[in-house]
Amino acid sequence: MCRSTRILVTAAWVCAAVVAHAQDPNPSSAPTAGRALGLDEAVRLAVDKQPLLEAQSAAVASAHQRAVADAQLPDPKLSFGVQDFPIDTRTAYSLRKDDFTMTTVDLMQDFPRAQKRRLRGERGQREAEMTEQELEALRLSIPRDAGLAWVDVWWPERAMELARATARDADLQAQAVEIAYRTGRATQADVLAARVDFQVVGDEVADWAQRAEQARNALSRWIGADAERPIHPELPAWAPPPDLNALLARVRTHPLLNSAEKQVELAQAEVGLARTAYKPDWSVGLEYAFRFQRSDFIGVKFTMDLPIFTANRQDRGLAGKLKEKDRAEQLQEDVWRQQAALAHQSLANWLRLRERLMRYEQEILPQSTQRLEAARLAWQSGQGTLVAVLDARRVDLQNRLKRLELERDTAMNRLNLQYLAGEQP
Repeated sequence: MCRSTRILVTAAWVCAAVVAHAQDPNPSSAPTAGRALGLDEAVRLAVDKQPLLEAQSAAVASAHQRAVADAQLPDPKLSFGVQDFPIDTRTAYSLRKDDFTMTTVDLMQDFPRAQKRRLRGERGQREAEMTEQELEALRLSIPRDAGLAWVDVWWPERAMELARATARDADLQAQAVEIAYRTGRATQADVLAARVDFQVVGDEVADWAQRAEQARNALSRWIGADAERPIHPELPAWAPPPDLNALLARVRTHPLLNSAEKQVELAQAEVGLARTAYKPDWSVGLEYAFRFQRSDFIGVKFTMDLPIFTANRQDRGLAGKLKEKDRAEQLQEDVWRQQAALAHQSLANWLRLRERLMRYEQEILPQSTQRLEAARLAWQSGQGTLVAVLDARRVDLQNRLKRLELERDTAMNRLNLQYLAGEQP
């Protein structure tokens, strides 16, 4: 390529760049109005406007009320009736003529054993405590899930910006190739290659815009209409997570583990109640019988359960409750293993991702940029090919997108570590 042609191509490139900055040929579909939404604010909005927390708080209050009610004596029972009512002979259908006919009022009260009432109250209290731990788990999982949803928006929007910048560069390249073609220094194949490359990168911009829109819909599940605000371009500056031993110690006291422990205590209370079924409850009834123009009667009646045939009732009930307790204990162990494995995995991922990010920042991206510039300068000086420029630009974009993906994965693992450590945002 002669000197005059190189000057002409370079001038065209500069002029096209000015136009491209003044008018973006691939405008973003993301919102452009309103204050930028950072991750910390998204988390706060998710917690402040979260109906799940309100619903679980109501469940906690309800469980505490039931626990008090379960420990009380049952309500007394009042009954009315007629005894010895005649239906034949001369006294038929009369409340007054027969000496035995009387109107009765009965008051009865059941008296479950005090131990049984206490255990019922304890069972209700364990249920309330388990519900409280579920609420605390929600207070940790909602910030994590909302943060993950925010990162899912941040990632495609930043990728869309990288693709759009590459599209602008591809547009400049296509214009420069057309100028070179008109001067006889490029082929029609070069022109078509540059145009196709521009269109492919433009389609990638549209693809990332579609992903961003889908991710915003998912984010709106946590923060409503605020999901339409522009996303802050920077990730938060997190402090390093705790080391593995400290992390596992925190996992041991995580609300999920506490909830599983309360489930075991609830099952133990159920076993205690099943054991009390071998001991009888009793009740007392007071009866008053009224007869017209004759003596009234009163009566007192005591009733007691007779748990004699226990083989297919009490024994079976106790065996079932013991199995439920075993199940609760095994589930508690499974929850611990799950959370411990997630802690190992998330911490290891975070450490490896940090190393890979550093490699991209210090080696891969600088060399990728140098390769693109070298290929471009070689083509402008007539010593290189257009294919080398297009390939170098495509690889540079992929490298930058890969680095962005590593940033996303690092942020997601850090959010998981924050959740496992029981850290409030």
